[in-house]
Amino acid sequence: LMFRYRRLLQRSCRPGLHSSFLRVATEQRMGKVKAQTQVQPQTKQDGKCNQKQSQVQPQAQQQRKERSAGGMRHYSSYLQVLALDIDHTSPSVLLFFNNERYLFNAGEGIQRLFREHKIKISQINSYFITRVSTETLGGMPGMALSVTPTDARGFLGKQAACTVKGPPGLASYVAAFRGYINYENTVAVEEFDHSTSEPVLKTDLVSITPILVRVAAWRKQTAAIADGDGDGPVAKRQRTEAAGKTMTNTTMLAQVVEQEPQDAQGRQRPADLSEPDVAVYAVQMAGRPGKFMPQKALELGVPQGKLFGELQRGLSVTTQSGRVVTPDDVMEPAMPGPSVLILDTPSLDSLRAVAADERVRRFMDEAVAGGGGDAAVAGPNRVCVVVHLMPAALAANEDAMAEWRALMGPTWRHVVVSSGPHQPSSIRRATTFQAKLHALDPTCFPLFALDNAAAPPPLPEAELEAVAGASREAALKEAAASSRSGGKSTGGKADASRKKAEAAAAAPENAEAAADSKGKQGQAPVVVVQQLPPVLPLEPGSEIRAISAVRFNLVPLNRQGLEYTDVFKYDSSSKILEDVRSNPAYAPILAAAAEVRMTKAASLEAASLSMPAAMEGAEPEAAPEVGGDVGKAKVGKAEATGNKAMEGANIDLHGGTATLTAESVAEAAEVRPASPPDQPTPELLTSGDRSLAELTFLGTASSQPSKYRNVSGCYVDLFEAGGLLVDCGEDAMGQLKRRFGIADAERRLLHQLSCIWVSHMHADHHGGLYRLLEWRARRGAVPLLVIGPYQLFNVLMRYSAVVPIQFIFLPNAALSNGEIDGNSQLPEVATAAYEGAKERLGLAALKPFPVDHIKDTHGLVLEGRAGWRLVFSGDTRPCQKTVDAARGATLLVHEATFEESMQAEARAKRHSTTAEAVGVGEKAGVYRTVLTHFSTRYPTLPELDLSRHPRVAVAMDLMSINLADLPWLPRLVRPMGMLFKQLEAEKVAGGEDDDE
Repeated sequence: LMFRYRRLLQRSCRPGLHSSFLRVATEQRMGKVKAQTQVQPQTKQDGKCNQKQSQVQPQAQQQRKERSAGGMRHYSSYLQVLALDIDHTSPSVLLFFNNERYLFNAGEGIQRLFREHKIKISQINSYFITRVSTETLGGMPGMALSVTPTDARGFLGKQAACTVKGPPGLASYVAAFRGYINYENTVAVEEFDHSTSEPVLKTDLVSITPILVRVAAWRKQTAAIADGDGDGPVAKRQRTEAAGKTMTNTTMLAQVVEQEPQDAQGRQRPADLSEPDVAVYAVQMAGRPGKFMPQKALELGVPQGKLFGELQRGLSVTTQSGRVVTPDDVMEPAMPGPSVLILDTPSLDSLRAVAADERVRRFMDEAVAGGGGDAAVAGPNRVCVVVHLMPAALAANEDAMAEWRALMGPTWRHVVVSSGPHQPSSIRRATTFQAKLHALDPTCFPLFALDNAAAPPPLPEAELEAVAGASREAALKEAAASSRSGGKSTGGKADASRKKAEAAAAAPENAEAAADSKGKQGQAPVVVVQQLPPVLPLEPGSEIRAISAVRFNLVPLNRQGLEYTDVFKYDSSSKILEDVRSNPAYAPILAAAAEVRMTKAASLEAASLSMPAAMEGAEPEAAPEVGGDVGKAKVGKAEATGNKAMEGANIDLHGGTATLTAESVAEAAEVRPASPPDQPTPELLTSGDRSLAELTFLGTASSQPSKYRNVSGCYVDLFEAGGLLVDCGEDAMGQLKRRFGIADAERRLLHQLSCIWVSHMHADHHGGLYRLLEWRARRGAVPLLVIGPYQLFNVLMRYSAVVPIQFIFLPNAALSNGEIDGNSQLPEVATAAYEGAKERLGLAALKPFPVDHIKDTHGLVLEGRAGWRLVFSGDTRPCQKTVDAARGATLLVHEATFEESMQAEARAKRHSTTAEAVGVGEKAGVYRTVLTHFSTRYPTLPELDLSRHPRVAVAMDLMSINLADLPWLPRLVRPMGMLFKQLEAEKVAGGEDDDE
């Protein structure tokens, strides 16, 4: 960049001006870069800004000095809770100010949740962690990667992209992931300990002080008091349990370090399973100046004008008569700033340990006193809020919660938040998208298994009524504003907004309709567009079980209370399917999908086989119908594959019927290209056996999650033999729970998972591994076999020093020849684990092979004893090694990051284009190729034409591909493409923007 500046300046500037112009241009560029990486200028604790910056912007600096001279300033602030719809990750809390943002905890999935709510990750000033665990830190690597400046190691002088503060062990945790996010100083870490009593953050607006609570020490002390001398049954049981945990981890250490004995020397022992220390954050916000009394100022001789402003900024003024008037003379009493407690209590013991801590109690008392007065003196304007981050089971413990409310007194307001399926879908748009895909093929695209897909959590009744009223008022105002503008269009968004406003204004019954719809089919009511969000009061002493994204407005007082503006409002899956059925625009899409199902049915009937369970039906004469858990596919005769037979066909979706008209069938047929001949179906698949293998894609995006796609991961289900994970990107566990439901997913992860294979060290391929390993360890599962690049072993060892993870590791390179390399000197326990996993899974081969990407990147070959063969390319350029490994395979899953027009970028980043991926499959002669790992620049799919490639299909998140469905899988590409185009058209018509 500097080179380009110099060349341009040399050509365009006179010699005498060159040096000065270069200096100015460089300073401007530096200022621009800093503006991109810092939300606001960093200030010192004395409230004065950096001297260099004050020279650049003297006027703005002077305004800041005047504003803060009185020690108080006006500002806006709110708390926003962010909870995921899966229960193994911690909720987060966003503390918002006008120019400052602070996030408490960053569990798995938080990056995608930020994208869903259009919260800018780059605006987070600091992260505060309550405990060192993958539960609270699982999303931190992804958050750090998303804000890392491209020139962080050069032009910016290794400037940290974000700052994380937390308990002891945080630095070691960050060091574990810093290696694979590729930036040495991306994350600045600040640890505090039990003796810390000063704020770890102090600005003009807020001070945040940690209180470190030692849960294990409290438990030990409580047991000693209960047993007297410490030899009682409670103490003995705790010593026995601790010894057992130590032995377990010692065994695990021997297993993982035997491969590299020198690492055992001087290395910290793995963390045990005891509960970590918990940090409570005491947040005290700045007071706000009282209301200015202009009449009082006039009475004291202060003329209206500039002096009024100085008094309001906290400055004393002198009148013409020589009288000094202070702000106290003309201002109402100052308002104390809100006080907030952030409590993370993952267990009942931690809740009681926090309650017993004297420092926590002292802050509660001081907050209520408000600087010397009691609660009565502070009055209703005193704002004290405690945010409880806890599991749903603990939140349901009424006795424990009642004790807390009694302890804190009547002044504190309680906001209780827990992650789990009782929350709205964390991926609202993907949930809606999956329901529409389900209309195409319920077998490949099952509905999400979490309850929030079938019945979104309802909003409070009072909020619903207020929203409806505010919506009508806002709509009328917007329509009036549009009329005043003369109807001039200002773009798609403005037009769409005006149309929505006019529609809402024309429907005064919206409030009644929304109220009547509540509870219908268990779904949340539809809430119309709003511009004036209502605020619901939360009285002192009361408690709210918070829905994810709800805000508690702290300042100003006239907006104080709960605001549901950002809470996801979406329809149930059944409602979405009804809308698809009744919308004429979807008729050609449904017709194309019905044609695929009838072809499938005819093929099965010819082979005397039955349809899969998700599509079974009766009455062979009936027209074909779509269905899954809520619908049935009724198969007609073989000749029903023609367009004539499709006319009048009824598609049954959740109790309703949509008729395929001749026009919709003809339109679907018109866009259907002539397909080249397909290769014969492998004999193995002609039996229709659905118990061979099934792939469920947990993530199909590259690099980072998007609104429809998660990062890389695939669960290979071998049914009674168990399963394995092929790559394990962040939130892989969450995706499994959305696909199978919590109970079934946990059964698979605890009892059926035999192996996790990782292709290479890019974070999007193993970011979810560490949360999964700790989750298993805390539930007593046996150490899991992990196969991956050798650097992954070093990362796992670093993690094991701070969080309890258990694993047995094998490097990909030791297995590249299809068998364990006899010269690799692998420990016996590792080779035994590998052979045992193959035996349990019924695999003839589990073989990595090198590919063309970064160092130590591999693909994977899986061969079943029944004769099928699956090949995963991993991230790679098209290469001969992939062709050789995939030759004659049943299925090749190949990355297709870029569209064909981006060849140069694909080569530079060592990825493949869609055409290159298809070419690899054709060269290898595979039966079917499935494309995955799409760049997030493509909301749905990159531009591709597969009409001449009848063996190719495309993967979507939570798509399940059974080997028995491979013969007709590519036929889904056309209706899927039609659906994607329809979604794009709806997006344009609705004025939506791509927020990727």
